[in-house]
Amino acid sequence: MRTSEHVSAVDVAGSEMALAGAAVGAAKIVVSGAGIDERLLAPLHGLGCQVVSIGRGETPTAQALRDELTDAVAYLHGGEEIVSEEVLELAGGLRVIAFLGIGYETFIDVAAARRRGIVVTNTPDRTPDAVAEFTVGQIINASRRIPRHLGTVYPHWSGAEELPDELASKKIGIVGLGQIGARIAGILRLGFHCRVSYYNRTRKEGLEMTLGVRFRQLAELAEWSDVLVVMVGGNAETAGLIDRRVLARVRPGSILVNTARASIVDPEALRDALAGGRLAMAVFDGYYQDSSVAKDLLNDFGDRMYVTGHIASHTKQSMERMVRQAVDSVVNLLSGRPDPNVVIR
Repeated sequence: MRTSEHVSAVDVAGSEMALAGAAVGAAKIVVSGAGIDERLLAPLHGLGCQVVSIGRGETPTAQALRDELTDAVAYLHGGEEIVSEEVLELAGGLRVIAFLGIGYETFIDVAAARRRGIVVTNTPDRTPDAVAEFTVGQIINASRRIPRHLGTVYPHWSGAEELPDELASKKIGIVGLGQIGARIAGILRLGFHCRVSYYNRTRKEGLEMTLGVRFRQLAELAEWSDVLVVMVGGNAETAGLIDRRVLARVRPGSILVNTARASIVDPEALRDALAGGRLAMAVFDGYYQDSSVAKDLLNDFGDRMYVTGHIASHTKQSMERMVRQAVDSVVNLLSGRPDPNVVIR
């Protein structure tokens, strides 16, 4: 689901006309992130620009990013780096940041970009399959404790109480029934015959009928669910949404699966829920960036936490769709044409 509304065509017209006057020619375009097929960047070369790829091996430091953006006119953001006020301080010629994905607010200082007249776009028009199938896979991983048994020849059960339950017996609660959340619900309902309920800021009565899911308030959903899935956009409004009040309602032995942003789950509340046994497992795709509590979580509960490096959306098909959209946005804006994916101007 989108983390903020796209601005209207009328609102962005002035910004796009201004961009048309920006010197392109031999300008520099920075592209960050791994897994980007260089062939998809051909339209950027077609503008006559110098295209510079960074962050292939590791996330660039703030200083390295600052240096690269100093003489750049556009920036295709496909990595995990944070675009802060400090990073943008010397980027006087930067006109466009094209973000791969939806949740740009987690990675870009929106206020700093707006003050400098930098237009930000994202890539909303993607199919939900990549994240949905990854999330369902992690639900199965956590429910069956598959990583625990990798490399073993015998299960070494200590008793019948250690045997896992089949997925069909689980009650799944989904926080956020946007495009991806709805796809997850459909897979679980139709493919595994799970009981599924959801919480969303806006009730989705149409999806309730078509998917056979039930709306519950957030605290009630946490209490009802065997597996609580977090699938809302990461922004200022959702930071800490899953807090002590929510996790205090989960029943002992529940599983939390967060394939959205780590910041949506309060780390101290998560620690207490794991320590108290209310959560048996916690699964994250992408982890906290600045939290001493978060480091302790992995040390203290490593065998009960599955953490992956923000890879849920990174399939060949999904990446190709996002790169194509981001490249189109850069070409449109630098050429003075309107672009449908402008989110900040």
